[in-house]
Amino acid sequence: MVKLPKFTNLLDRLIPVLLVATIGLAFLVGVLWQKVQNLEGGKTVTGTGTGNQQAAAPTGPKLAPDDLKKFAKDLGLDTNKFNSCLDNGKYEKKVSGDLAYGGTLGITGTPGFFLNGRMITGAQPYAVFKEAIDFELKGGNWDNAPASIAAQVSKTKTNVNIGDSSSKGDSNAKVVLVEFSDFQCPFCARFYSETLGQIQKDYIDTGKVRLVYKHFPLISIHPNAQKAGEASECANEQGKFWEMHDALFESHGF
Repeated sequence: MVKLPKFTNLLDRLIPVLLVATIGLAFLVGVLWQKVQNLEGGKTVTGTGTGNQQAAAPTGPKLAPDDLKKFAKDLGLDTNKFNSCLDNGKYEKKVSGDLAYGGTLGITGTPGFFLNGRMITGAQPYAVFKEAIDFELKGGNWDNAPASIAAQVSKTKTNVNIGDSSSKGDSNAKVVLVEFSDFQCPFCARFYSETLGQIQKDYIDTGKVRLVYKHFPLISIHPNAQKAGEASECANEQGKFWEMHDALFESHGF
């Protein structure tokens, strides 16, 4: 009988261990990747959110300071005033303050919304917003909301402080939609390009909804989102917050 070398026996024992380790590593990489996608898609990192299940979107434009200054020039802003505001970080605390505040309200990803204080997570399609807004306008009981929106809109009502955040629409509108967003987030840009325009036409322009914008820059994956938020506030000094808002999102190319 021929005896196998000792190293062969050792190899036989190591192969199952290596296989298990490889599988475990692959699983860990998958989990970490999903967490990044969840942050961008507006879902909680625990997987319990109700974010929109969309295909992966491109990472979006860089929005470096030079890009932001070019947008300001193209919008006809006083560039000396704008550049000084941006370079000096005049609105750094305002933008980071929105981020911290959103976290206390339960926002974990972008975009996130509060419809009269009821949370909507993710870049939901227009149909979801339409049904939810119409239900609220009719004074519907959210404890008995239709199944089509009950899974997307929280029953719990939260008091959201608007403060001095930029808004558009009738200040006395029956419905207030507060958006927590990130200018470098592709899902936020998708909401802008595919949904916001219809909400604007049907509800904001008709005085039924007031839209409020708050910053939620996910700087761990969007390193220039903080500065882009500051740029919108610098533009706001010259009365062009929404023009900068639109330019930043349109730069994604959707």
